[in-house]
Amino acid sequence: MRTSSLILGIFCLAATVLSASPRAEPVSTTMNYAIMRNGDQIGTSTLRLHRNGRETTAEVVTHVQVKIAFVTVYRFDQTETERWVDGRLTSLHSVTDDNGTVHKVTAQSTSKGRDNVLSVEADGKVTEMDAAVMPVSLWNASLVQKTMALDTQDGSLIKLSVVDHGKEQLVLEGQPKTAHHYSIHTTFPQDVWYDESRQLIKVALRGSDGSKIEYRPG
Repeated sequence: MRTSSLILGIFCLAATVLSASPRAEPVSTTMNYAIMRNGDQIGTSTLRLHRNGRETTAEVVTHVQVKIAFVTVYRFDQTETERWVDGRLTSLHSVTDDNGTVHKVTAQSTSKGRDNVLSVEADGKVTEMDAAVMPVSLWNASLVQKTMALDTQDGSLIKLSVVDHGKEQLVLEGQPKTAHHYSIHTTFPQDVWYDESRQLIKVALRGSDGSKIEYRPG
C-alpha cells in the first residue's frame, strides 16, 4: 500500500479561522476522527486546537494500523504541531513513523533582510521557502486556494490543484449536512467536504491497492 496515498496530508480537522479578536478569551477544542478502510476502522486522528487572540496552535496525532488475517502489514504514526499568528504559519514540528521509516520535519518563519522566509529542516536537510507557504493540512480550508504546499511528512514543496464541485447534501451520523465538495490533487487525489462553517467533515481517497479510505467524525 502506497504510504502517501493513505496518509499524506493527514488532516487537522477544524474551523479555518486562524485569528481572533485580541480581546477574545482563549478557546480550546478537541476533535476525534475515525480512519476507515473498506468500512473497517484502521486508525484514529485527533485534533487539538487552541486559539488565544491572534495565535492558533493546532496539534494532530494520527495512528494507523492495517491488518490482514490478524497480521499487521502496515503502520503509520504521526504527531504534528502547527503555530499560526494572524493567519500565517510561524512554526511547525512533525515526527512521522511510516512503517518503520522515521521522518522529522521542522519549519520556522525567520527574517532574511527585509523579507520573511520559512526555513524548513527535513531529516537534516535545510531549505528556504516563501513565508506564505502553508502545510498540506486539510483542516485549513484556505488550502483550496493554494497551488503549492508543504508536505509535512518529508518537508518537500509539492504542487497542488483543486476542483470545486460546489455544494452537496451529505448524511453523517444519521444527520443531513450541507457541505462544499472539493477534489484536492497533490501527489495523489483526495476529496474533501467542508460544512457551512468551513469545518472539514469528510475525506475520501483511494489507496494504491484500490481500497476505499475515509475519515469520519467519531
